[in-house]
Amino acid sequence: MKLRHFGAVLAAASLVLAACGDDDDDDAADTATATEETDAPADTTAAPATDAPADTTAAPATDAPADTTAAPEETGEETGEETGEATGTQPAGGQMIIQPGTCGLGTGEEATGEPITLGALATNNPAADFTWIPAMSAIYFDCVNQNGGIYGRPIDYHYEDETEVDPAMSASLATKLIEEDQVLGIVGSTSLIECDVNGAYYAEQGYYPIIAGVAQGCFTNPNFSAVNMGPYYSSLGGAQAALRAGATGKMVVASPDIPGFDLINSGVVEFAEENGLEGVSILEVAPIADPAGFAQRLVQEAGEGGGVVLDFTGPNVLPVLEAIEEQGLIDSVIWASSTPPNDPTVAEALSDAWDGKFLINAEFNLLDSGEADGDHMLELHEAANPDFPVSSFAQMGYLAAKAATEALLRMGEGAEYTPETVNEAFRTVTNVESDMWCKPWYFSSGLPE
Repeated sequence: MKLRHFGAVLAAASLVLAACGDDDDDDAADTATATEETDAPADTTAAPATDAPADTTAAPATDAPADTTAAPEETGEETGEETGEATGTQPAGGQMIIQPGTCGLGTGEEATGEPITLGALATNNPAADFTWIPAMSAIYFDCVNQNGGIYGRPIDYHYEDETEVDPAMSASLATKLIEEDQVLGIVGSTSLIECDVNGAYYAEQGYYPIIAGVAQGCFTNPNFSAVNMGPYYSSLGGAQAALRAGATGKMVVASPDIPGFDLINSGVVEFAEENGLEGVSILEVAPIADPAGFAQRLVQEAGEGGGVVLDFTGPNVLPVLEAIEEQGLIDSVIWASSTPPNDPTVAEALSDAWDGKFLINAEFNLLDSGEADGDHMLELHEAANPDFPVSSFAQMGYLAAKAATEALLRMGEGAEYTPETVNEAFRTVTNVESDMWCKPWYFSSGLPE
């Protein structure tokens, strides 16, 4: 299943993140600095949870809503891996066109042909700023255009700001992208509600967006495929880390007071109850008006030695973490989080008192992994000098853009790029590789009934 993750604990400063590639938990736990314990980079083809060893961070299959990201073999799709034959948009032998750490064809020549227009929309309001994700996609696409584009054709990419958590606004932006801007495909969209609002419209129009998912519709609607695990699974990973760290009694999960987040919180509540703890769900308006009062409430709800899983963006969670420290509450409970605070600016703002005491499900490989795609993303980000930090959000934007570029290149030189052909390429793309993921990614959503 696409969203299963197997964690490792690595030394890092201030935060504890989980990522792929190292199982030496004991050595990391002995380090003086905080450990990064991510319950996993996106494992896009892992076996069901019941097959996982007891010490993995995969959630039991009963902990989650219907797994909508089954591997190709589960859905009956052929990938060509075993036969060596090309199938759909998968090249013969399953070989990637894009080489690790490169932008598209990597020719170093600027693309000057007829543009291929792509678009996205992203929530950008006080509750959450997800524009970092399509902004990183834009940086990757700019690099693609400087390196041959799609066989000489540049990608013309833009995204729309969803400034309100309003179904009417989300629907109007989707309509604008497709009917007014006439984008051929949607890449890097990240919204609190869009998947639940626009799924039927995209299906009618024949669009298959490659996104970073938030709402559960992103993982249940067959027209979407996410490069990330989403807050349901990410919060669940944080809860698993808190339990392993010794949380007892109660497990509290706190998320923004946004439609659909009660369902997202339910995964942690059910996981807690299945492991002998009481699960408590809190929905709080973000940004949090009284961080000090909220910190006290979390500790009171969890009780001494309980666990707290925070599911807020980095800028919104940081004032709470600072209030926790100011009031001497760090050691009152086990603190954990979903993915968004995997942002170095959060770690830099915290004191050494937090070392090893804030467990974050980072989803992907560590930001400083030293691997080709990871380093490439850092280089592109530094060169562009954008107004957002490197983070898991940046990884999502990079990966969405890379997956879309690979799908477009697999259409072949001289292909006709239309909404129909581009979205068919997205829908059928398989085995997209990156060292940020544990296993290859493919467009997949919706298990068969």
